[in-house]
Amino acid sequence: MYNVLLVSIASFFDSTGEIPFMFKRAGCQVDVFCNETSWLLSNRYHDNWIKSSEDHETFKDQLLKLIDEKPDHYNWIVPLEDITIKLMNDAILSEDIFKKILPINKIENRDLLSSKAGLSSVCQKYGITTPRFVNYSDVNDTEVIKQKLDFPILLKEDFSFSGIGIQYCEDESELQGCLDKVQVKTNLVLQEFIKGEDIGLEALFRDGELITYNCGEVLSYMYDKFSFTTRRKYYQNEEIAALLRVLGKSVGLNGFASIQYIYHPGRKLYYLIEVDARTNSWMPYSRFTGHDFSDGIRRIINNQLAYIPTGTTKPDDWVEVAIFDRDIRRCFKRKDYKGLLRWIFNIDGYWKFIPMYDSKIISRISRKIMKDFLKIKNSA
Repeated sequence: MYNVLLVSIASFFDSTGEIPFMFKRAGCQVDVFCNETSWLLSNRYHDNWIKSSEDHETFKDQLLKLIDEKPDHYNWIVPLEDITIKLMNDAILSEDIFKKILPINKIENRDLLSSKAGLSSVCQKYGITTPRFVNYSDVNDTEVIKQKLDFPILLKEDFSFSGIGIQYCEDESELQGCLDKVQVKTNLVLQEFIKGEDIGLEALFRDGELITYNCGEVLSYMYDKFSFTTRRKYYQNEEIAALLRVLGKSVGLNGFASIQYIYHPGRKLYYLIEVDARTNSWMPYSRFTGHDFSDGIRRIINNQLAYIPTGTTKPDDWVEVAIFDRDIRRCFKRKDYKGLLRWIFNIDGYWKFIPMYDSKIISRISRKIMKDFLKIKNSA
């Protein structure tokens, strides 16, 4: 049996809820390490629950103790969100333990993990195309910043996710006002804003080798283009796959990654914007795309690590996918009645994206949607 330990401290993160299902479909024994309020327990597809503390220091010590007591029990330990990854990355000194827990196998690139500044530096180190940037901690003179960067720019707090901690600055006159709004200026990244096509990606790597991936054209955002997405069209692209293979080998990616590129059609360049070395909400829905992450997990279990080219999908064959609770809440918030009709009348087969396979997850999702709906109604 292939034993997997899924690890989460951020109980509010709903993206973990369907991840056990993805591993279970691959034939894994699935243990979860989390507290009692975690979304990681909101499913029927985990085998054992190992209760953790909500306190970060205690959580870290409990996890390290578990691994020390059972050093060979788990074939794969998967931290599921940025908070957990940052906590363990900050704590671990041993290279062996680092490689056992964290999703890259080159400890010298650990700055990449859960850090906007770290990603920019790693891209610079390996010659990976990314927008021009400065680290505000190194260059805190606004006049120097104006000389180094072309506007518009983005201000990115070093540890941030789901669009929180990112500001758009249109021109030089807005810069000081934007800086004044920043909560944490340590390692603040100021990065040129690239106007182009947003590409959301999920990928799975083992020892730097690309196992499988999906590219997604963004159809809907929850709020603005810096927030999370609710609908995508998925496809394969060999040019992007080549970039992913270079990225994986350079950095030493060793697990799941949620990645963002922006394609600039005039320059014909793909700019790497984001690499979060963790799972996300879209990965369990890969089963609808023809490139299922459960199949990728099986390949890892069977040590079939050679990259298998999949070609480039014709636009007519791209596959539309939506996340039910995200998109239905977006429809309420944005008063997108056409979008609501998709869900009500099963337009384009949208009902298949409702996770009715698991009464536990659909029950918690339904409560969340109702709570959000009542909040919107009361604020109207």
